[in-house]
Amino acid sequence: MAGKQMRGYVMLAAVAYLRKAAGEQRAMQIIDGLTPETKQAFTTAKDASWCSSTSISEVFRAIASLSNGNEASAQNALIECGKSAAKEASNSFLKLLMKLLTPTMFAKKLPDLWARDCTVGKIAVEVFDDRIRNRLVEVAGFDHLGPVAVGYVTFALEAMGKTIIKTELHGWSLATPGNDCWFEVFWKT
Repeated sequence: MAGKQMRGYVMLAAVAYLRKAAGEQRAMQIIDGLTPETKQAFTTAKDASWCSSTSISEVFRAIASLSNGNEASAQNALIECGKSAAKEASNSFLKLLMKLLTPTMFAKKLPDLWARDCTVGKIAVEVFDDRIRNRLVEVAGFDHLGPVAVGYVTFALEAMGKTIIKTELHGWSLATPGNDCWFEVFWKT
């Protein structure tokens, strides 16, 4: 394994989300415009294989482009993409386990889960009574990882039975998609 990479399930889920969000005809046009390396990556990816952050970023950029420059729409689409990837990563056993976890237990395991599935950067986690705060560091150049990570964490908390009332993402924008960032996911207490 070399360079910045993520597990193949992230790539597969992102391409599936792109197809769903764009519609098959528009998605095929977008996919035709991707680099040969990215097309090769998602056609050969397996859930546990490694895909380059460059290729995954290209698919994330394609998803963001569906918003036609509307930042809130792009952020929401990327969060939904992250939820889709988290859903793909969790099998029925893990879904049952998630119901037993608390946000504090999840927060303790999240850095290990991150390291297992991503060779890029680190995630630092803090838990409060009504929210979880996550800081992504050393992720420069991995475009749109911030909002996708919001989707992962949101999915996990919902699987624990939390009702999410809002999310806040700081340090990410369409103009600066590959910066270190931080986010909070709030739930109903």
